[in-house]
Amino acid sequence: MTSPRSVQALAGEQLASGRNGLVPNDVNLHHNKIMRAVDQIAKGAGRLGVPLYSSGRSKHVFTQHQLLVLVVLRQMLSRSYRDFAEWFELMTSLRRRLRLRAMPHFTTLHKFSMRLDEHTLDGLLATLASSVNEGSVDAVIDSTGMRSGSASFYYIRTMSLRHGSEGTYKRAIRRHIKLTIVIDARSMTILAMHTSPGPGSDANKLVPAVSKAVEHGASIASVIGDKGYDSEANRRYVVHELGAEAHIPLRKLDKRAADHHGWYRRRQLAVFDRALYRRRSLVETVNFVLKRMSEGTSARGERAQHNELALRAVAHNARRAATRAYEG
Repeated sequence: MTSPRSVQALAGEQLASGRNGLVPNDVNLHHNKIMRAVDQIAKGAGRLGVPLYSSGRSKHVFTQHQLLVLVVLRQMLSRSYRDFAEWFELMTSLRRRLRLRAMPHFTTLHKFSMRLDEHTLDGLLATLASSVNEGSVDAVIDSTGMRSGSASFYYIRTMSLRHGSEGTYKRAIRRHIKLTIVIDARSMTILAMHTSPGPGSDANKLVPAVSKAVEHGASIASVIGDKGYDSEANRRYVVHELGAEAHIPLRKLDKRAADHHGWYRRRQLAVFDRALYRRRSLVETVNFVLKRMSEGTSARGERAQHNELALRAVAHNARRAATRAYEG
């Protein structure tokens, strides 16, 4: 008779392989967006080579692939850990798809999301993007602010109007998370992301964000950004290090080209493609999609906040990959 532990190990192997589905194929489930996204996350974890268990001495009750699907799905549905655990207990089809005999406790999901390292999350993000993208990409970069904490905008504004609470609203604005994302202009998948305490300059976020995409295999033909990324160092990195072309407008176009400091900035006047630059607005759409899931993070620490936003980005890529796979 097969032991429960061997059943879980077999489930993890099938989940990691990405072949033959997670359970016998069901035509009705194939048309469900969430189910297709679950399959993409599981296949991405398998291609990335995430081990089934974090340690040989772990309990081997749930595989890392199963937990990874669950924490990404939580971000996709914009639910707290506790509410998601209660909701998922009623989802028999999803539990069968993941071969879960029992639902993990919500604290298990929270602790697992805290254990995820940045390299694994970046790799999963890039793996899902690569399943959609082909060849060189036009990378579009932009930064946005994400609220830190679970207090609502209405509560913060109300508290700032009370007597003796001057500055509450301004402090809430100052203390936010700056999220920088790099997307592919064709598929609108996120190639890489970078988080930092806000507010701050956008210019010094380009190299860390784009280098992550390149590190995980993205072939970049051009980098598109707004005036916030206008600097000689950024243009030198894109042109000299990546062999790509930067389409970033100069801050002051009323001066002559000779007055712009830096050879790469002066060169921009000749190579700037205004038609390609119009595609920059696509990154605003992706930012809007991420904020529709949630406008902020409930986590407190910087690592926890980064992991929460990274899982949100993975959920977006899983949806895009599922849509492309379904459309054929």
